[in-house]
Amino acid sequence: MNDRSRRRPASIRETHSARLRGALRPPRPAQSTNLPRLIGGVILALALLLIVVGAATAREFSSKGITVSHPWARATPGGVTVGGAYFEIKAAPGQGDRLIGARSAVTGSMEVHSHAIENGVAKMRRIDGLPIKGGASIVLKPGGYHMMLLDLKQPLKEGDLLKFTLSFEKAGDIEVEATVEPIGAKGPHGFDSQPVSTDKSAGGHKH
Repeated sequence: MNDRSRRRPASIRETHSARLRGALRPPRPAQSTNLPRLIGGVILALALLLIVVGAATAREFSSKGITVSHPWARATPGGVTVGGAYFEIKAAPGQGDRLIGARSAVTGSMEVHSHAIENGVAKMRRIDGLPIKGGASIVLKPGGYHMMLLDLKQPLKEGDLLKFTLSFEKAGDIEVEATVEPIGAKGPHGFDSQPVSTDKSAGGHKH
């Protein structure tokens, strides 16, 4: 060791040693700042999906073996006094039932109608009673059986709840709350069709 090295202060020697150790230390892997954000986005998407699915599956109203599922109605423009409501009616296995009427405080009357295409023209007919076989279901949907809302006392606004009562021969009255979906909607909660809980449905029949 020469005289210059011996005369170098200890603090300078320690500084050079620290720099040397830092240069020889293997580099640390870079931490990804996008991973926590990505995980958060996935969790949020899953939460929103569960909310949508839960909303679609939670709308059921039951009494004495009859269940009304996924009820909804379309919003109506101002000045329009007719609308439509849609839902599935399920009967428990065994003896069936029959829908014989409906009423609501926001309508003058409610009627079940069928829908058919005859000679290229869409025609609707009133159905006085709609039977539901035991263990099966009837689906009221756009383009099939549907509930006509006549003489509306106020427009149906998207996001509102439409309350009405369905009357059955055996189950009696069932109070229903239907979500009001956008004008032109084809199903509730963003679905592109009426959800169906069973394959044993007569909703596809048109008379």
